[in-house]
Amino acid sequence: MFKHLSLSCFLLTMMVSTSVFAATKAGVIENPNNAFKYTKNNCTDETKKKPAKQNNSFNELDCIQTDAEGSVDLRLNNSQNNRLRIPENTVVVISEYVEQSDDGFQIKADIQKGYMGFKVEKNKGNKVDFSTGTAAASIRGTEGFIGGDSLTFMASLASGKLAIFPTGQDSLAISEGETIIGREKFIVLKLKSSGDMAFAKILSEILADTTKSIDELAAAALAADAAYQESLAERAEVAKALEDTIKVAESQRDTNTLTVPHINYYSYDSLRCVANVSLKDVQKNVETRVITVMDGTPISEINVKNSSSKRLKLQNGVHEYEFVVENTAGRNSVKKTLGCYPLKPFSVKVFGPSFVTLHIPPSPPGVEDVITQTLQFQIRIPENDPSFLNRVLVRQNGAVVLKETLSQIQNLDYQIPVELKRGHKNRFNIEVIHKSGYVVKATKVYGVD
Repeated sequence: MFKHLSLSCFLLTMMVSTSVFAATKAGVIENPNNAFKYTKNNCTDETKKKPAKQNNSFNELDCIQTDAEGSVDLRLNNSQNNRLRIPENTVVVISEYVEQSDDGFQIKADIQKGYMGFKVEKNKGNKVDFSTGTAAASIRGTEGFIGGDSLTFMASLASGKLAIFPTGQDSLAISEGETIIGREKFIVLKLKSSGDMAFAKILSEILADTTKSIDELAAAALAADAAYQESLAERAEVAKALEDTIKVAESQRDTNTLTVPHINYYSYDSLRCVANVSLKDVQKNVETRVITVMDGTPISEINVKNSSSKRLKLQNGVHEYEFVVENTAGRNSVKKTLGCYPLKPFSVKVFGPSFVTLHIPPSPPGVEDVITQTLQFQIRIPENDPSFLNRVLVRQNGAVVLKETLSQIQNLDYQIPVELKRGHKNRFNIEVIHKSGYVVKATKVYGVD
């Protein structure tokens, strides 16, 4: 059922050179609970400790710490499909982080205490490296968890592959459904609970027992896997029985007693342009309608027959919505202001040739040699509305000369006065990011004789 891998230590794979990536070095903190952030790779200086806050950024060299019953998610590259989960009593240092929307991201996380989960979509540019006190690993397009300290190591996959690089030996790997634990040697186990973050806590507690050998720990892990799967099956049976009881109660309800149904809003998707609502107290054989009202005008209506969840379509832009459920007994509604930004290609037009050589004689002696030019470009988005943009960034030879975000973006036509250097290629890189995440780049180069 398992195999032994003898090794004493691991080497962390080096990140691919970050020179091919843009210097957007920030991720987003989500769902913080009893979580804190230290800046500049310092996990002990209380003066640099701050509570982790929703939608705040994290950067290279930040240290993330969680307390008892704490947890925090790190969203990578502005994507819900790329996340790291740091559970309770864990300390992680973000050694490196480089991201770019088009080409993916690279991150290196040093787990100093505890363990963490990960979910990374398959992308040739996405690369995550982990290190602990005893081992290191690298993933691409993988979901699972990893952790350890100076004595033990564990890693487990629900999907994908995890590469391990032992000293002086050929590289190793575990794949979907496999878990590796290590102390004086390393053992790979086939576990049904592999990659499950709830099981990660159980496995971490097992490995904390320093009185057991690695073989005894492996046996304990196998037994815990079987017990955990049995508990999941029992909970599923209880949930099914409760669901059946509710269905029987609903079927026995007196349909002659008419009540007002209820609607609750719980989330929406700004890219797919749908809102998710749940309906309660919808009686069978009673005509019930769900209506979507946008800015005071109904835009859709559907009939429903039972209590359930529904996806209601939204329209482009930011609007005030009212989601209504009604029958002959009355109506119930909920209001929300939502923004819809579907993924649509757009373009940036830079006026004039992409490379322009200016023939300007030097200024007379004693007169400052200043060469100015107007960089002119136009952002062409289908909606023709600046509110659909997330960021406009212009760099001159790497230095930022213009940066506008969200409400700062007031128009789509730009005329920027710039100062050129003589005898150099003055390269201007333009980057425009739509709120959907779509990115467009353009370049203009001036040469001055």
